[in-house]
Amino acid sequence: MSVEVSFDSSNNYIQVKGELTSATVMQALSQFSRECKALPNWVIDFTRVTRVDSAALALLIELKRNAQNKNKTISFIYLPPALLKIASLSQVEELLNEKAA
Repeated sequence: MSVEVSFDSSNNYIQVKGELTSATVMQALSQFSRECKALPNWVIDFTRVTRVDSAALALLIELKRNAQNKNKTISFIYLPPALLKIASLSQVEELLNEKAA
C-alpha cells in the first residue's frame, strides 16, 4: 500500500496516485504539505487513486481546513465514486463540492 502526491506542472495541479486509506493518509498529508506550500490555489486531482476508505474523507476535510487557514482556494477533481459515497453517507458531501474562500 502506497500513495504519492506530486505537482503536475503541465496541468498546474496536484496529482494523487495510489491508495488513500488509514495506512497511507499521514504519508499523504506530509506530501501535500510539501507540494502545496508555494501554490496560490490548490487543485487536487484524484484520477489515479485506486482505493479509499473513511480516512481519505478525513484527509480531504483536513486539507480544506488547511487551505482556509492559509487563505488559499482548494478544489477536488475526479473524486473516486467510493469516496463520494462515504461523504454522502457521512452527510458531508457539500464540503467536497464547494471551494474554500
